[in-house]
Amino acid sequence: MSLIQFENLTHKVDEKIIFNKLNSTLDINEIIEIRGPNGSGKSTLLKYICGLHTSKNIILSEDSENNIAYLGHKNAFVEEISLRQNFKLNGTDLKDELLKIFGLNKLKNQKFFSLSYGEKRKAALINLFQSQKKIWVIDEPFSGLDITSIDVIKKIIKKHADGGGLVVLANHQEEIDGSRKIHLGGINAN
Repeated sequence: MSLIQFENLTHKVDEKIIFNKLNSTLDINEIIEIRGPNGSGKSTLLKYICGLHTSKNIILSEDSENNIAYLGHKNAFVEEISLRQNFKLNGTDLKDELLKIFGLNKLKNQKFFSLSYGEKRKAALINLFQSQKKIWVIDEPFSGLDITSIDVIKKIIKKHADGGGLVVLANHQEEIDGSRKIHLGGINAN
């Protein structure tokens, strides 16, 4: 059985159909890109996948329960405390290796509000990468990031999927090699 399956999944807002009758199975060793124009339901579909929206048309396997790490548009950090304190508050180890890779090692004692948008996004992604969860659900992971950071993130995502994980992400940036696409906005899901 797949980790996550949806059949005829439909979402409406005020009688407007955002997406209609989506069908797909998501399993280990996969990178799934949700693609489509603004307002096509990419973020909404991610919320169904991680259980923030519910439907009888989406089935999460036992292996997926309590095994999903989600990062939405907001970075889920407290602005008024340091990067180090945020990681501690989240119960996540602050690993110098990832901080160095993303150029944040000298910023761990800075208040979160003083970081740039890209630095904040990298910190939030590091938190997700260290989650030890099998399934990563990420909304626009490359937003605000430089090309070097994007390349590093693609490698981390690929390594996670190759190691038995599942990565599902909404993405407007360049495609990830080897990923499977689910297109919203008039094109049926794969």
